[in-house]
Amino acid sequence: MALNLQHQTATEFATRYWTAVRRAYNASDDTDEKRRREAKQRYAHLLWWLVERITAGDITDNQARLSFNAVFERSLTSTQWTTLRTTRINPVHSRWAQLLAEGEL
Repeated sequence: MALNLQHQTATEFATRYWTAVRRAYNASDDTDEKRRREAKQRYAHLLWWLVERITAGDITDNQARLSFNAVFERSLTSTQWTTLRTTRINPVHSRWAQLLAEGEL
């Protein structure tokens, strides 16, 4: 089932999503321990959400790749996107899912 956006377009949503991911990633270098921990948790949650939406069929891998490319001004191919998902996004998703299952969050 596709995302049912009522107050923004898919492009606006994708821009806001990837901007939030970038902001959380960059904030994970904060010198304040509490803010750094919160930023890392936010980053993990956002990537977990993305994989869950792809798995549920709400968005496609290609839509995620194209929106990533647009926001980050990149031109990842499908193969490059798959590598990014496998090496960066999926491990974060798996760790967050493990924490959820353990009741750590």
